[in-house]
Amino acid sequence: MKHGKRRGERIVKAKPSGYEEKKVRRLGRIRAAVGLLLVAVAAGGLWFAWQQAMRPYEEEPATSSSSSSASQEESLPRYGDDFNLKLANADNPLSQEDAPELTDFQGVQVDERIVPALEALLEAAQEAEIPLEVTEGYVSPEEQDQRFEERVQQLMETEGYSRVMAEQTAVQTVARGGQDESQTGMSVRVAAQGAEGNFQDTAQYRWLSRHSIEYGFVFRYPEGKSSYTGREFDPSYIRYVGETAASRMRALQMCLEEYAEYASES
Repeated sequence: MKHGKRRGERIVKAKPSGYEEKKVRRLGRIRAAVGLLLVAVAAGGLWFAWQQAMRPYEEEPATSSSSSSASQEESLPRYGDDFNLKLANADNPLSQEDAPELTDFQGVQVDERIVPALEALLEAAQEAEIPLEVTEGYVSPEEQDQRFEERVQQLMETEGYSRVMAEQTAVQTVARGGQDESQTGMSVRVAAQGAEGNFQDTAQYRWLSRHSIEYGFVFRYPEGKSSYTGREFDPSYIRYVGETAASRMRALQMCLEEYAEYASES
């Protein structure tokens, strides 16, 4: 005969032993410690992100990547935004008062005020064993008008464009006199010594992408900024803006047109 559970009999669950209670409490403490650690890590990440976001607004420019370039930066002259951020484009044509203080440099003319920074830049590239050479500097308004007209005529003859269409297309690569960066004397076209082909594919271009700001230079017509500059991307054309502006433009990912407006509102 089978014996079933007696009426009124209760099943009593065994209470956890002292060892098991300690184990539960220890697991609770571990979970709490892990939670606090995660909170601390998250807070540290937020603080670091805030520091990075505020860095572009610091007064001091980014430090150089080497002690030699740092000492060069300290010896470079500094100018105000009225000089550093001078614009030359269709909306900001140059006036007589904007005439550069020209001097000869490696066979071209540039504003003499950018010569110390330009010399330091070329010297640093030479030390890095990727020498640069300057191939073009200042262009007079008269010569610029001639270049513009030649480009217009070329488009009309080779592409069959009307005069109006040819002019609208020409300004994407060659501006009119007084509206072109070449009239400031603050920009130069550079090339890789002993290298042929697209400058964008050279070690010199990659070096400039990292270090040009240490000497106050930026790409005047950077990639993806045509809607602001009105010009096509030009990897070989660099412009002096001073170390502080150059560092901030890099941090803010701005071209000269964007940064000049930003600085005027700050």
